[in-house]
Amino acid sequence: MMLENEPELLSARLFFASPPTLSPGGLAAALRQQLGQVDNPDSGLVFFFPGYLAEFADAKQVPASVLLTEPAPLKNREGLAPALQQSWHWPEAETTLATCQYELIVTDFMTRTLSEAQRVELFNKVLDALVPVLQPQALYFQSSQKLMAPQDFLARGAEALSGLLNVRFYNIADSDAQQMLMDTLGLHALGLPDFQLRFADLDPGQVAARLTGYAYYIFENGPVIEDGHTIQGLTPDAQWHCYYEDSAVAPERTVIQLETE
Repeated sequence: MMLENEPELLSARLFFASPPTLSPGGLAAALRQQLGQVDNPDSGLVFFFPGYLAEFADAKQVPASVLLTEPAPLKNREGLAPALQQSWHWPEAETTLATCQYELIVTDFMTRTLSEAQRVELFNKVLDALVPVLQPQALYFQSSQKLMAPQDFLARGAEALSGLLNVRFYNIADSDAQQMLMDTLGLHALGLPDFQLRFADLDPGQVAARLTGYAYYIFENGPVIEDGHTIQGLTPDAQWHCYYEDSAVAPERTVIQLETE
């Protein structure tokens, strides 16, 4: 039996140099421009989306929702160290984060029975609405441990997993032939397997691009790669074997381990 990941909540931490002023009515209006009908009972910081109905075991349909926390001082900077170490895509991440003193968190609820595509679409559209209004200095996607410049997220185009997928790179200490490990992080929160590859003589940039392509294939088609099957490597003749295993690098999750030989 193949190992599986359980879907998790999606959340993003928005970092600010000064505390933002929240207007639930203004946020609801911005959300409606992106998503149509939005319910905001009691003018609080919980927003419901009737266009995204999650169905549960008793056949009861519940609208997906998103919760915002009140702005608070940014704590646990040490916990962001892994993200900073993997911020190849944003060289200014560390200097930008140093200016941030406050944060708020955006989290989805009642979304786990939605399709992966619906969950990601809803979460992305919520941030598309909120980021221009709140104007944070940085975004941090918790499930992918990825820091992003807000303008890069808003300019992602068709890259639905821009924030929710990270490709990480590690040099393996004390290994033969200067081995490296590269993995994806973020698919597990959608209940899908991430990918992992250990290698020595491949181009890391090409490997990163290929892992990203695999991640989008799984996201769009579901976990259709079976244990022991092969997929194309970096060249048409290269066949990489796929095995479901526990991840080599935290967080603990199920990955598809790729074997090049």
